[in-house]
Amino acid sequence: MRHPVNTRIIFAVSEEEARGKYKALKIESKDPGAILECFKATGVEDFEMDADFNFVGEISVSPEVMEEIRKDPERAYILYLMEEH
Repeated sequence: MRHPVNTRIIFAVSEEEARGKYKALKIESKDPGAILECFKATGVEDFEMDADFNFVGEISVSPEVMEEIRKDPERAYILYLMEEH
């Protein structure tokens, strides 16, 4: 069963740039087959910018993360790895 790990908020102009920036962080994964998930904050259905919490893919976004996203919502991407455990 896969589980989300290593969530990051990346500010970028495109999904491709966001993925590239995430990969540049060289985050180690225990699963060589880990899948990188990427969501644009403003592109997620039912995402409420004023809410304390939001659901994005397989994760719940906390108030602290929402504060970060609100700094530049049009460029905010939520990325995480789905690892097999």
